[in-house]
Amino acid sequence: MQLESSRAPGPAEPSKHELAYREIRERILDGRYGPGHRLVLSALARELDVSPVPVREAIRRLEAEGLVSFARNVGARVATLRDEQWERLVEMLALLDGYAFAAAARHVTAEQIAEARRLNAALRTGAAARRLDHGEIMALHRRFHRTLYCCCGNQYMIDALDGIWDRIDASRVLAALYPQVRLSGAVDEHDRLLDLLEAGEDHPAVLETAAREHNLNAIRTIRGSVRQ
Repeated sequence: MQLESSRAPGPAEPSKHELAYREIRERILDGRYGPGHRLVLSALARELDVSPVPVREAIRRLEAEGLVSFARNVGARVATLRDEQWERLVEMLALLDGYAFAAAARHVTAEQIAEARRLNAALRTGAAARRLDHGEIMALHRRFHRTLYCCCGNQYMIDALDGIWDRIDASRVLAALYPQVRLSGAVDEHDRLLDLLEAGEDHPAVLETAAREHNLNAIRTIRGSVRQ
């Protein structure tokens, strides 16, 4: 009689669709496929060494996330945000991030605040010394915010914020303008937000308003610089 193995099965290998999805998504988010970049199924299939079917499934999934759009007689392209669309997206970020920041005050630890301060210090010194490119700056900026909003205790809120950040990253608007016109003011505001958390602010509305206004200041500053 053959004995069954007592070893638990290992994690399943990702499907070809999942691997194609992850690779294309990463290229969109890091800017290798910029806004408007045409996604040709046959070329991607050859490059990723898969059939067109998993590539098509991956692109449909990315379309559902708002990272890819379809146009008649053109096909799939990386989504492009017009100015007003980008501003509406940041407004949504401000609303959710403000709520999450206030909720995080009940759960955040001293270690998480220290990590956020470390990330903000890296933003300040790296940008001042011009040691960071725009992609590295925006990655640090996103990690700063995620370190805090992940403490809110609401996974649905975290997932929604992650999705908004993905679309902002893919649009490349912040990566193009944020480091020059907004970063110096943003890192000072980051410090003030952390000071509020460390002080144990008892009024959620104060925390929510401070975080919301911090995010909205990105629209105000970038809009002003474009007009000039």
